[in-house]
Amino acid sequence: MCRVTVEVDQEVLRSMNPALDSTAAIRHWAQQLIDMRIQQMEFEDTETMSIEEARAIIHETIRKEYALI
Repeated sequence: MCRVTVEVDQEVLRSMNPALDSTAAIRHWAQQLIDMRIQQMEFEDTETMSIEEARAIIHETIRKEYALI
């Protein structure tokens, strides 16, 4: 784990979301955003295929297409 410091305009946040009325609420909100983004990044990483997998798919597709000619 690491700790980072972020500067946030509290008044702008509070004007958009009155529930963000304390430093603790803003900290919790920011942590949720970061956690969600990390989960997205993990999911995106699992969606990536290797170059070998991509080549195999391309070759199989080409074989099927030329078999129809």
